[in-house]
Order: sequence, then C-alpha cells, then structure tokens
Amino acid sequence: MFDFTRFTKFSAALLIAVPVVAGAQGGAAAAPAATAAPACDIEQMQPQPLALASIGRSKAVGAKTPEEGMKAVRDGLKNVFDKASSQNTLGRDYLAAQYLMLAIEFGGEVQTRGNVNMPGDKAASLDLLVVTDSLLTIVETAKPMCKEETGQWREYKPFAGRIGAAYKALQANLLDSAEKSATRAIILSKDAPQPYDVLWRVMQAKNDEDGQIKYLNIALEKLASDTANAKVRANLMFNLGRIHQNFAEKATEPRKAQMYKGAADVYLRVIKEYPAADETPFAINGISVAWALTKDSTAALAALGECKAATARLGDISAAQCGVIATRMNKGADAAELFKTASTANPYSRDYLYNYAATLFDLKRAQEMLPVVGRLLSLDPSNPENILLYAYAYRGMADSTKDAAMKKAYTDSAVVYMAKSDAMLHKVSYESFERGTTSTILSGRVENRTKAAKTFTLEFEFLDKTGAVIEKKSVTVGPVAPAGEGTFNVEIAKGGAAGVRYAPIP
Repeated sequence: MFDFTRFTKFSAALLIAVPVVAGAQGGAAAAPAATAAPACDIEQMQPQPLALASIGRSKAVGAKTPEEGMKAVRDGLKNVFDKASSQNTLGRDYLAAQYLMLAIEFGGEVQTRGNVNMPGDKAASLDLLVVTDSLLTIVETAKPMCKEETGQWREYKPFAGRIGAAYKALQANLLDSAEKSATRAIILSKDAPQPYDVLWRVMQAKNDEDGQIKYLNIALEKLASDTANAKVRANLMFNLGRIHQNFAEKATEPRKAQMYKGAADVYLRVIKEYPAADETPFAINGISVAWALTKDSTAALAALGECKAATARLGDISAAQCGVIATRMNKGADAAELFKTASTANPYSRDYLYNYAATLFDLKRAQEMLPVVGRLLSLDPSNPENILLYAYAYRGMADSTKDAAMKKAYTDSAVVYMAKSDAMLHKVSYESFERGTTSTILSGRVENRTKAAKTFTLEFEFLDKTGAVIEKKSVTVGPVAPAGEGTFNVEIAKGGAAGVRYAPIP
C-alpha cells in the first residue's frame, strides 16, 4: 500500500575521501624530555660518565649542522660506553639509544661503529634503526612504565622523516619507495599508526586485496586509543568496510560471502563506535546492501540493535536508514521510533515524514498521523500520495472507533481526501536529494495528469535544520505531454541543506 523504498539517496561515490593519519609526518619534532613521568625512574646521572653524557645531550639536540651534531653524538657516546658506565647498564643502554637516534638524524641510518664511537670493530657497519630499537626494547622490558617516554624517542625526527618521505613518495606514485620508508619506520615504532596507513594505501595502489585489509586493520588497531584522530579512524574504518564490499562484488564463492560478512562486521563497528560520524549512514547503507545480496539478515539485525542503543547520538540520516531496516524486518514499533527521531532532528525532510506517517498507519496509530501529514504537506503539497495519507489516517480512525457518529465523520473525511488525491492534476515526486557539504542537488519528476500539454514552474526553498532559507531557486518543467512526465534537477552551490519546500502548483 505504501512505498517504503522512497528514501534519501546518497552520492554515487564509493569511498568517502580518505584523510591521512595526523601526527608524525615530517617537520621539526621536539626532543623528548630528559625525564617524563615520575614512574619512569631510570637513573641517567650515575655514574659520572653517564651524567656527562646526559648533560651533553642538549648539545646534540641543539646542533646547527650535521657535523656539529655528529661531534656531539661521538662525545656523548664516548662517555656512555666508558668502562665505569657498566655499573648502570640500563641507564647506559637508554642514553645510547637516545644518542643513536640523534646520530640517525645527523649521519644516516647506516654508519660504522667508529663513526658513532661505539666499541668493537670500528669498520663494521651498523643499522642504527635496528640497534636503537633493540636498546629501547631492553629498556621497555626492564621498565614497562617507561614505554610512554621511550615512545617519544621512537617517534622522534628519524621516524617522522621516514613517514614524511613515505607519504611524499606515495603522492608521487613511487610505491616501492613509499613501502620501504614505511617499513623502515616500523622498526623504530611498531605502535604508531602512520606506517600502516601508508602501507595499506600502497597495497591499494598495487591491487593487493589481502595487503590492503591487513594493513588497514593494523592502522585502526593502532589508532584505537588516539582520540585526536577519532574522525580519521572512523573514516578509515568505513573505508575498510567498503574495501571488503568492493572485493565481494568482484569475487566468486566462497570468498564473496566471506567478504560481504567482513564488510558487514566492519560497518557494525562504525555504527557502534561512531554513531554520530559522517560515515555512519553510509555504513548502515552498506549493511543493507550486504543483506539484500546475501539474504543474511544477521548484521542488519545487529545494526538495528546498535541504532536503538545509540538513538540519542544518531544523525538524522542514520536514524532514518535504520528505520528502513526496521521496516524491512517488519519491526514497525522500532521503525516508527527511528523515523520519529530522524524527523525530530530534521523536520524538513519529506522522506522522513512520509515514512513516519506510513509506519504509524501500519501500527494502527492513525490519530498520530495527522500532525505528521500536515508537516509533510507544508513541504511537499503537490504530491497526491501525501494527501492520500490523510485519507488513510481517517480510515484508520474510523476503523478504531465504536462511536457511530465519529465513525461516519471519519469515513466522510477519508472519502474527501481520497477524492482530493484523485482529482489533483499533477504530481511532484522526488527521485534523489543529495546533501553535500558544498552543494545540494534535488532531482525529481512532475507528472501531468490533465488531457492537455502543460508547463510547470516550481519555486524551491532550500532549508537548513532550523528552517531558515539557504537559497531559493525556481525550475520550469515542460511542456509536459498529457499523462506524461517531465524531469527536473535543481542544484545550489551551498551545503547544509536539510530539506526543501515549494508552493503548491496552481
């Protein structure tokens, strides 16, 4: 009886724009403090050679030239590896790691032992990334409470430089270089998300499906506690789901089913962890697509549960999308509550109001339909389907009363509105309403229900969520042949539109 498929359509773009992870991407990184939280109690001032190394470290940090920096590094490491320093091996190893990190900055990641004043064969080459990681691992194993402080050293300039180089190479499509720089950065910091962010993008460019999924999953894991990058994480999580979905569309069984399940699982995480995110309605839509194609409603049912649990935080589009899922599952009460949430958050969407009113009828809550239909007609007055909702409301009210007089009055009203709907000489219907951040596009049709060709003019007002008019725009449709249809497409170069309204066609 009612068309529940009419709903706000989304942009055809398959992926939302993917930002890079904020953080160490090059630039001047400040040197970590000599001491951080009091819990990190590594002694770095005893014995005397380590005290001298600790004091001298500032010379290396503040060096103006690589030559000056390497001299300060060699002087410091001479004290670090003094025989007396063996009395405090943990302090020695920690200071050695710090100086070697500075040596990487000034002299490169591969140097001889002699060049950095380390004991042993002076001609032997050292991979300073590996040596520094090993020394910091020793410290972190002995003093787990120091991991926050050592993490600052791990993500110091050498790490930042390699990440910056990796992103730069990626932008230039130098994929092997980007992969190498990111992989080398991981040696210094396995906990930072940026290398994995680079690597999944490299795998994407190389069409490596499993590699994309692997590294994007790791990037999400590393970002889990990073509140500063919450928006980026929500975006990456959605794109992980979309990547699964893209692969599913191309795959054959059994991989197709596995990929659709993977997509649905990730989309559920988006809904649960980021119910208010811009990506959430896209994630809900993705679950609907997977359900339609696989006939497995498990994820859709779980999504509905997440939406109900987070109703207060859902955006209007997300609430309405979940309302559609509830409708498809014949969960009318849930659908009504979600459409109510959507239409309360955004009272200027005709689709929310239409679906809310239709759901109320299905629930035999006809009396509640009247104000909803009234609001709908104030926005979309020249669509006979909307007037027909009044007829159904009064018919429902007639069916629910035992008062004979009221039953007759309601039935008479239903007949009046049915006749009004049938007598309307035109029909305006929307095909899509795309709400972008910088533009808004409304597409639709006008049906000529007369016996003569006719031209129609529609004066649209684009509204924000407060009802304020963002912009007015008129469109002329026709001439439209008798019993024919004409199409329209109205675009404004402004975002923030919640809905549209127009004056009734005479």
